[in-house]
Amino acid sequence: MTTSARQRTAFESLLACVDGRAGKDAVASCLAEKVVLNSPILDEPVTGRDAVAEVLQAVYALGDLTTEEVLSGEAHQSAFFRLQIEDTVVHGMDYARFDTDGRIIELSVLWRPLPSAVEMQGNIAHVLGMQPWELHTKGEGR
Repeated sequence: MTTSARQRTAFESLLACVDGRAGKDAVASCLAEKVVLNSPILDEPVTGRDAVAEVLQAVYALGDLTTEEVLSGEAHQSAFFRLQIEDTVVHGMDYARFDTDGRIIELSVLWRPLPSAVEMQGNIAHVLGMQPWELHTKGEGR
């Protein structure tokens, strides 16, 4: 099995865990010990297997996650997805890099469009112990 194929299998295992609302331990098994999560709803990256697994499991357990397409490269795996919590929908991409053991060492999450991402953060903030964001546009309130 090629490196890319091993990475795709590992990435698809993570997607199956979060898509199927698996527990934190199942999610953690896909991650490297010193994994880093970059997320549009967090002020700082989250580091460490247990912390990242907890965030991923908590967020994806709240809504309906649909993986639309997985893209494989020599050094990365990516998945385009749709996440819906209540009436809020975001489209996004998970971009994963791997360590030499085939575990995810870095996961970057991207969401669009911005107004929906801000609304989604408001739906998730209480789970992560954060304050909900507000989107202010130029000229608003004048």
